[in-house]
Amino acid sequence: MQVAEEREAKLCAWGASKAVRIPKAVCDSLRLAVGSNLSISCGTDENGPFILLRPVDENHRSYCDAPYVSIDSLFRGHSDVSQPTEVDWGEAVGGEVVE
Repeated sequence: MQVAEEREAKLCAWGASKAVRIPKAVCDSLRLAVGSNLSISCGTDENGPFILLRPVDENHRSYCDAPYVSIDSLFRGHSDVSQPTEVDWGEAVGGEVVE
C-alpha cells in the first residue's frame, strides 16, 4: 500500500459514537466533500490494528468536479417564445391579502 500523506488525529466523542476529523488538505487531495460516502474497514497487520477509510465509489465525484456552465450557454439556441400566463387559483380561503 502506497501512502501519499500521513497525519495524526484524535478520536473524539460525537454523541454515542466516536469521530475523527479529516484534515482539509487530505480531503482536498482525495477530492472528498462533506456528504461523501466512505467505507470503513478495520483489521490487523504487522504494524498492529488499523482503520481504513475509502471512498465508496471508485470514481467518486464532488461538487467541485462539475464544470461551470452559464445560464446563457444552457439556453443558447432555444427558440421557445411562450410567455407565462396568470393562473386562477380560485376564491381566497384563508387570511390571504387580496387586492
